Amino acid sequence: MASPTKQLGLAEACALIAAHGFGSPGARPAPGSHRTVGVELESFTVPSAHPKQLPAVDLPAGSRLTYEPGGQVEVSSPPSRSVGTACDTLSRDLSALRATFSPLGVNLVQSGVCASPPPRLVDAPRYRAMEAYFDRRWPDAGRAMMCATASVQVNLGLGGGGRAARRWRAANVLGPVLAAAFSSSPVAGTGCERLAIWLRLDPSRTAPIPCPAGEDPGTAWARYALDANVMLIRTAGGHEAMVDEPLTAREWVEQGHALGWPTADDIAYHLTTLFPPVRPRGWLELRMIDALPDPWWRVPVAAAAVLVGDDEAVAACEAIADRWWEAATVGLADPALAAAAAVCARRVMDGLSRVGADLATSMLVEQWAATIHKGCEPPWQQTSPEASIVGDQP
Repeated sequence: MASPTKQLGLAEACALIAAHGFGSPGARPAPGSHRTVGVELESFTVPSAHPKQLPAVDLPAGSRLTYEPGGQVEVSSPPSRSVGTACDTLSRDLSALRATFSPLGVNLVQSGVCASPPPRLVDAPRYRAMEAYFDRRWPDAGRAMMCATASVQVNLGLGGGGRAARRWRAANVLGPVLAAAFSSSPVAGTGCERLAIWLRLDPSRTAPIPCPAGEDPGTAWARYALDANVMLIRTAGGHEAMVDEPLTAREWVEQGHALGWPTADDIAYHLTTLFPPVRPRGWLELRMIDALPDPWWRVPVAAAAVLVGDDEAVAACEAIADRWWEAATVGLADPALAAAAAVCARRVMDGLSRVGADLATSMLVEQWAATIHKGCEPPWQQTSPEASIVGDQP
């Protein structure tokens, strides 16, 4: 909650942000922490169901169940040390969730964009303030982002020192190819409508983070976060959306606001309102991938885990690292993106054993890689809507 007096200097805020994203200076990461893998899969409920209408579910494999503003169901696996374990955990808990909801006539559907989204269903103070903030300048894109989009988020360990910096930059360089190669929300047959919605929002919080080679990642993250507009300020009276003149976090730290000055907790909360395609949180959140029908969401998990540690794949994507808008609008119809995706598909096939991919995931990756090399529709677009609902195997 904002303080009536100044709490932080700019240098302190920078250090807090860098540590939040990449760990405290000098801290030793756990051995092998860069191998950590987690998955967060969002699903739409069909027909739309308010979370309060749905029963509590005990997820047997230990995943966490939450709800997004439009009622999207999110299942988040605990961190694992292999792709196979992460995918198996999420699959078991997704099946348990489906088994609970299905007798109620509620199905889980994974897609990047919902054609007929409900209005905002979750009436939390954070989401009320978020809606008010986006309504100021981006009402259509803001409400669509909140209620009509769903993703499969891949969480990858960072490691420490030079390895963390390499993995951070690799994830950002690979981002446009991952978005284009794993779209389930094509625009006029190509591209990624979900990514386009996010890129149309407040660029201070949804644009990719610039990460030139050689720059300290904590410095890059701190600069981005401080230059981002403050979405809301928490006070004793609630969450106040910043709907008047824009206020950057840097200005808030240096000049304060009528509602108060930011504390360390406020700066940490501000970071949760930033949505770049790759967000550091002590690990890497890869947020550019559409939700894919079960079981195809397994493929980008394996692909991201392999590629972030693959120098050849990263080198193949260097020239197209800024093609976010092309990924959103034309996708793999862009020749440069398609060429890079072909290299990445080959490298993923070669690296599956290195990240501990299970047999089921490996077989799905093989089918996906074949469509990349042949220039065909991805396999999930060849799956019937009925299969997406009941989770049939391809």
